[in-house]
Amino acid sequence: MVRISAIICTYKRADYLRTALRSLCKQTLARDQYEIIVVDNAGEAAAAKVVEELRNENLDVRYVIEREVGLSHARNRGLNEARGSYIAYLDDDARADERWLATLTQLFDQTQAAAIGGRVWLDWHGEKPVWVGDEQLSLFTFVDHGEESHILRKGEYVVGANIAFRVDRLKEVGGFDAKLGRQGAVLLSGEEAQVIRAMIDRGWTVYYEPAALVWHSVDSSRKRPSWLLRRMFWDGASQPLVDGTSQNRSRRAILSGINRDLRQCMRWFVVAIGATVRGERNSAWESLLGFSQRAGRIRTQLQFFWLA
Repeated sequence: MVRISAIICTYKRADYLRTALRSLCKQTLARDQYEIIVVDNAGEAAAAKVVEELRNENLDVRYVIEREVGLSHARNRGLNEARGSYIAYLDDDARADERWLATLTQLFDQTQAAAIGGRVWLDWHGEKPVWVGDEQLSLFTFVDHGEESHILRKGEYVVGANIAFRVDRLKEVGGFDAKLGRQGAVLLSGEEAQVIRAMIDRGWTVYYEPAALVWHSVDSSRKRPSWLLRRMFWDGASQPLVDGTSQNRSRRAILSGINRDLRQCMRWFVVAIGATVRGERNSAWESLLGFSQRAGRIRTQLQFFWLA
């Protein structure tokens, strides 16, 4: 009997998909207790070919196409396709420890957890760039809140690259918000944070489980300063959407928020210029990242302003 459904949502990354799928096919959990579902958000022949390769090795993988582009659409499609009582999401550019599904299933069985977030270590495929500070690791999907399993604490976070839910609980909060989550080249995020917040607000329990480990690949395209600046922009653009309150405010209130963010943008810009003149490269870089994030917030709040 299928107890947990492992979902991989993929978008134009067939080579990474192959590695992710192979990690799921090596799980210690009994094979009849889990299913693997690939949700292809691009409908490319390359992804279908990878799935067919594994089928030829007598591995049971279901393949579905979600035509509506957007990670949240793909994750919701996986939720609707799932036959298990639990559902676990793995990014297509990640690989799971062989005990991943067994660990998640056991913790669900032993607790009333509505959701479980696991540890995510980064595979840099070489050295970590020197310009990536520890405070930016979360933007590369790094998660490590220690060695002990525990209820998620204030200030801690989990990520969609390694997250699992009770299916009925995830459906009860409405799944993932289609306004959030990556949409092709648009790097909106925060959809899993919104779901987790909705669950905690209902009094449900969310766990962090370090033994549910995955490794997340850092593609070469992400090892460039321009990518992190872009990622910070979209992180800022996601914040008002995750918060939700800006969407229900008056034009005047939204404009006030835009003015605050504009002032902060100018402060970061001035600091960056000054640090550059003084040769303080680290300070200039941190300021540019802050500037980019605030600019992203302004982008979304302007949308709210025109729609208000």
